[in-house]
Amino acid sequence: MKKIAIHTLGCRANQLESSIISDKFMELGWEIIKFSEVADVYVINTCSVTGKSDNESRYYARKAKKTNPDAKIILCGCYTQVSPEEAAQLDEVDLVLGNTEKLEIAELITNGKIFEQENKIYVSDIMQQDKFQDKVVFSASGRTRANIKVQDGCNFRCSYCIVPYARGKSRSNELQNIINQVNEITKQGFQELVLSGIHLGQWGLDLTPKTHLADLIKEIEKIESLKRFRLSSIDPMEFTDELIETITNSEKFCRHLHISLQSGNNEILKAMRRRYNVEYYNKLIEKLDKNIPDIAIGSDIIIGFPGETQEQFEDTCENLKKLPISYIHVFSYSKRKGTPAGLIENQVPENIKKERNKRLTELAKKKNLDFRESFIGKNLEVLIELARDKKTGLLKGMTDNFIPVLVDGSDDFKNKIVSVKIKKVEDTNTFGKFI
Repeated sequence: MKKIAIHTLGCRANQLESSIISDKFMELGWEIIKFSEVADVYVINTCSVTGKSDNESRYYARKAKKTNPDAKIILCGCYTQVSPEEAAQLDEVDLVLGNTEKLEIAELITNGKIFEQENKIYVSDIMQQDKFQDKVVFSASGRTRANIKVQDGCNFRCSYCIVPYARGKSRSNELQNIINQVNEITKQGFQELVLSGIHLGQWGLDLTPKTHLADLIKEIEKIESLKRFRLSSIDPMEFTDELIETITNSEKFCRHLHISLQSGNNEILKAMRRRYNVEYYNKLIEKLDKNIPDIAIGSDIIIGFPGETQEQFEDTCENLKKLPISYIHVFSYSKRKGTPAGLIENQVPENIKKERNKRLTELAKKKNLDFRESFIGKNLEVLIELARDKKTGLLKGMTDNFIPVLVDGSDDFKNKIVSVKIKKVEDTNTFGKFI
């Protein structure tokens, strides 16, 4: 039996697509092994959101070749989509596939003939993709929650972002196809579903007739066998009154939203080509926090955008301190070739970006600790995962409002939604007790 190892970089969509790729290989008789082990083929599903991501893609190609010099090395995904020639020049790489082609990897290489071709780049023009291509877009192998991809691509052009060039135009999975797959997911015994996409709030706008994310949620709500669902990141401008009302009234929606701010200064937001200002964002967060008690709201922040002054950075810090946000993902700006921001001459020095990143990361830790501590003594619904925590050996699970919890108990609780009282909160861990 041939062996294959897959390493994934980047976002939830990439993680999901790697799971689908893995499932297809298993169907064709391959053995899936760890990336650190000796395989016949190594697949690196790449990211290109930052320069660091590109470097990591090249690093894992070299690492795979060192593990097995005779193995075939495949790079696919966003890095190869935007820089196929650069990827193909790596001595370790045997095959380069784009985002359209990567879900066909298993079929392409099973007979091995593709490696005999002189051409090793198979990357089509992603901008020519007008329809959502994938039929099977969920995977839940070895997990307690299933991810289903309902949308791909992005129609907007934030000045710093390479993603639209890597993922193409916004394309939506058909409603009935989504419903069919949700039904299949619940038949497999999964308690929780995550709706994901590159620009989730754009779902349905390209379908005929035009539909909206709120319409999808209402249909999913009707599926009796589904216990609960989450939404991945949503753009602030896509929270219509109907969407807010729909999730507020839902009995299955997990009280957790990820809504990127990117900067707490209006001048920087304008330079980023974001479609909102700080005042709009603040009102939205406060409205959601008021309408949905105990909701966890997360955000992304980019520090060190070209031209960002210390005063503008302070605006971001002060704004975040006031907002009811429970976690923050902090990113240092990374210059991306082909983006408008990459042409701006007034780049922030790396040492200043490092200092700002450290400071904002500390604020993020404090806000998350404060959020978790507010639930000490309270009862929360937790989905217990299949795997125990490696360090403590305790059962681990996730509350509906996105708090990872450790709890002592038997394996009988695995893959079940149970009530847990929060007993203790530490810097990195939250402990609970079954009620």
